[in-house]
Amino acid sequence: MRGLPSDERGVEPLAMKIFAGIVLLMIGLGIGYTVYMWAGKGAQQMLSFMVSVSSDNVTIKIPEDGESTKNLSVTVTRLGPYDETVSLDAEGEPTGVKVSFSPASGTPDFGSTMTITVNNSATPGTTTITIKATGA
Repeated sequence: MRGLPSDERGVEPLAMKIFAGIVLLMIGLGIGYTVYMWAGKGAQQMLSFMVSVSSDNVTIKIPEDGESTKNLSVTVTRLGPYDETVSLDAEGEPTGVKVSFSPASGTPDFGSTMTITVNNSATPGTTTITIKATGA
């Protein structure tokens, strides 16, 4: 087997490394651009409005009969030039607990009353209820 002359050693591997690096760079830029554009759109939509609640910790006693209710104020505030309808909903309500909003939607800036209703089938304990605000 004949070896390469001393002045040509490493030329081919170096050229292959440079080529592989360019290909990887192009793939990386393609993926990065797509992810950046997707993340940019998500961030822009997420920063269009803000939701705040009058209290983040509420205690409601389970009634022996009927229902117990607690009202909280929810405010949806515009952060930019957003003029679409925002709908309010709740997630994570356990058995015996119901959450409603009045009004359930509006165009920012607007306020809503969140009513938490607990009946006697509710289980004692601590739960987290997530308020979900969805823009059109």
